[in-house]
Order: sequence, then structure tokens, then C-alpha cells
Amino acid sequence: MNIIFIGPRGAGKSKVSRTLSKRIDYPVVSTDSIIVYENGGMPIPKYIENNDWKTFRDLEYSILQKLENADGIILDCGGGILFDLDANGNEIPSERKLQILKKLGRIILLERDFKELLDKVEGDKTRPDLAKNKAYSEILKKRLPIYENAAHYKLNISNLSKEEAADKIKDWLGI
Repeated sequence: MNIIFIGPRGAGKSKVSRTLSKRIDYPVVSTDSIIVYENGGMPIPKYIENNDWKTFRDLEYSILQKLENADGIILDCGGGILFDLDANGNEIPSERKLQILKKLGRIILLERDFKELLDKVEGDKTRPDLAKNKAYSEILKKRLPIYENAAHYKLNISNLSKEEAADKIKDWLGI
């Protein structure tokens, strides 16, 4: 069994996945870290600047394909893992990536209060600009229902420590 963390930027996926890893002895695999590694250490904002969002979304799909037969991992997904781009460059739900994620394991959506998410990522230069003309709040409002529909389990961690969140997930999974 694999455990898959999804959710928006700033939700706490990386911290909770690492904490859960210590409790259940599953290794953490980060889609974003694999992308950085496979591109010679190039940070994701630089990769997108040199390429484009469509190429990045296709690269995410390629990473998921490589992980299709994994077992016993915690997969820490980038915030946009459930999305692709249409022919006009607009963000759309990614059925191809969702199919792989559902085959891979149990999908856990980590949530935070809306304002907390916005405050957490504002001005963070380690994250690529999602859209030159759209505010993150606008993008987030469109993404939230997609995250919710994909998840087997949802956990709002606004008032939880990463340890409390990991324990709740461990209990939910029965491990």
C-alpha cells in the first residue's frame, strides 16, 4: 500500500509526509524533488521559466508513470499534480494523473484554512508563479473541489501539529 498526499501549496504535505514516514517506516518520495533531480538540480521556478507549464505537467505525468508499480511509499505530490493544461493553456483536471494516483494508493488531502494558505505562500520565491494574470486565491478556489473529489480522506491541519496530523492519518489507515 502507498500513501499519497495531495493538496494546495502550503498545506503541509512535505512536513506531514516526513513525520508520518518516521512513524510507519515508509520512505517519502516527492514528485517535485524527482523533477529537480532529473533536471540536474534546477529549481522548479527556473525549470518553468526555461520551459513552460505544459512541459512541467507532462513531466509530472512521466514521474507518476515511473512510480506506477511502487509499493510501501509515501508520495508527496506537488500542489498541481491533479492538473494539466488545455490547448489554450488553461488549467484543467488531469484524468491521466488521477488514474495513476488512484491505482497507486490511498489519497489524502491535507487542507488548511483559506487565508492561512494564502498567507503561507505569499512572496515565496521557492515556488513558481502559477499565473501571471491570476491571483493565487482565484486559482485555489478552482482547485479545491478537484482536490476534494480525488481524495479518499480529507484532513484539515490548521489546528494540528504535524505529529497530530500524522497520528490521525495512521489511525485512519489502521497501521
